Amino acid sequence: MFELFLSSFGTLFEPQTLLLMALGVAVGLIFGALPGLSATMAVALLLPLTFAMAPNTGIAMLVGAYIGGVSGGLVAATLLRIPGTPSSIATTFDAYPLAQKGYPIKALATGMVASAVGGILGLVVLVAFAPVIARYAIQFGPAEYTALTVAALMLVIVLSESDMIKGLIAAVIGLSIAMVGLAPIGGTARFTFGNVDLMAGISIIPFMVGLFAVSQLLRDGTSPGISMRSGKQLHGGGIKAVEFIANIPNMLRSAAIGIGIGVLPGIGGSAANLVAYGATRSAAKNPEEFGKGSVAGIYAPETANNAAVGGALLPLLTLGIPGDGVTAVMIGGFTIHGLQPGPMLFQSSPDLIAMIYAAFLLATIMLLALQLGTIRLFPKILMVPRHYLLPILALLMVIGVYASEYRTFELWLMLGFGVLGYGMEKYRFPLGPAVLGFVLGGILETNFRRALMFADGDWSTFVTRPISAALLAAAALFFAFSMWSATRMKRKNAI
Repeated sequence: MFELFLSSFGTLFEPQTLLLMALGVAVGLIFGALPGLSATMAVALLLPLTFAMAPNTGIAMLVGAYIGGVSGGLVAATLLRIPGTPSSIATTFDAYPLAQKGYPIKALATGMVASAVGGILGLVVLVAFAPVIARYAIQFGPAEYTALTVAALMLVIVLSESDMIKGLIAAVIGLSIAMVGLAPIGGTARFTFGNVDLMAGISIIPFMVGLFAVSQLLRDGTSPGISMRSGKQLHGGGIKAVEFIANIPNMLRSAAIGIGIGVLPGIGGSAANLVAYGATRSAAKNPEEFGKGSVAGIYAPETANNAAVGGALLPLLTLGIPGDGVTAVMIGGFTIHGLQPGPMLFQSSPDLIAMIYAAFLLATIMLLALQLGTIRLFPKILMVPRHYLLPILALLMVIGVYASEYRTFELWLMLGFGVLGYGMEKYRFPLGPAVLGFVLGGILETNFRRALMFADGDWSTFVTRPISAALLAAAALFFAFSMWSATRMKRKNAI
């Protein structure tokens, strides 16, 4: 496989293939940076174009769009506090405050480098451990997924250590919003109030854009402007070797979280970045700095969401099961060329597998070069006068949200969630637990009900299955550690 991996670069460096890969990376980057658009849309847009291409070339372009789309979200998250994609939600927590302090280049460069490191670590695991990890991933049933989501939801304690009650309330709000619409099992209408538009549930796009972007516009429109610092802060890459080295354990942990979550179908980078952020904050010696421009709070989510790309490709290539929405669309790229991803693909087309690995690495390098080469252009967004910037942002949000479902009702939802986000932050309710509750709500409910159905209503199934029991035990330990940490902090402050 290693020889095939090296020989694949010869194919990828052909001018036409290289140009198409660059196109895929650029399209993905643009779609990731624009609020409301996503890597899934970028891959879906390019998919018909691959019909006339050779299989290697077409799939390499789709891989480039995938990687560019996931990483592109950090630009809007850093400069505008608008998550370009769901996988960049946690990036807003520290990248935006750091940019507002006058260090936008440092915030952007940190996220870009972390994205590249996460992508490469995800590739290493993809190449080295694909069969092994896939073997364990296939053992995950409804009980294991339920336990996994419970463990992830325990992060509400970490994300809201300053006020646990408000964190739990925020998580319940997110879970409640996720329950709107028809029940995933049984089809019972819930919280629709007779409105047909709510039958399909709440999409993550209006929820995400409203909660973060519209609420930010409301704050910007009602508060004095923050002047950008000029001068030396806007020059140089902004990354310090000391900070990078100090965050190596952080990146390794976040990459492991991203890969582990990415390999599980249906969860993806939207949860991986939040979980990695919470784990990093929990392990930090100075958790009070998070949310105020901590560099560690940028390294964690950006490493995790790009590592999740390698994780999502694992079940696709080894089992034929998409790890997330993007890989579900990419199956179409294989089908167009008469290929069936799965165990037989490793035997029938090992050269294609090696090419995907090589395209992954090359796209990551191309993306980093493109981002760093244009990094000094992005901070100029913060210097645009507000009376010009705010209408442009509002227009982009309306277009992005409407394009996601082509329904004006989505725009009303966006405005409603904007008011909700503004009120939550005004009264210091954290947004992180609400987002995590919304993202994992449907997964938790579906798998919880399936697990009980398979066990004929026997609740012991969650503790008699080894993986499920281990995850629930880890969640309990995590909860206990968080309680102990919060108690210790209160005692220290009381002295």
